[in-house]
Amino acid sequence: MLSSMTPTIVTRNGKVVLVTGSPGGRTIINTVLTVVLGVTEYGLSGREAVDLPRIHHQWMPDRISYEEDQFKPPAIAGLRTLGHEVASAPRQGDAHTVWVASDGTAYGVPDKRTQDGKASVPVNLTARPAGR
Repeated sequence: MLSSMTPTIVTRNGKVVLVTGSPGGRTIINTVLTVVLGVTEYGLSGREAVDLPRIHHQWMPDRISYEEDQFKPPAIAGLRTLGHEVASAPRQGDAHTVWVASDGTAYGVPDKRTQDGKASVPVNLTARPAGR
């Protein structure tokens, strides 16, 4: 059983663009990967990346789980047609994320999947006073 958050820091040209992690046992890696790919490969904001639908597969059991009401029936039917066992789950993971916009402003991005998600006000990291 996986039991850490897999804290992940992503930089671009030596500057932090994303800090993320998630509790969730075996779904941690897929949750973190979804957020990281959303920002780095698809150019999404932190909010958009955290809100992406999530899917999970592991070797045992050999089953794909997906967040209910997040995938269209034809996609689920297509997976079944390919021979996959699929099952819905109410939610997957709980991304704890800080996203840094191109202007240097850092945003705490709470995961709306949980009522405990919290975030602070934006802070511009490039406008810090000298000595900090």
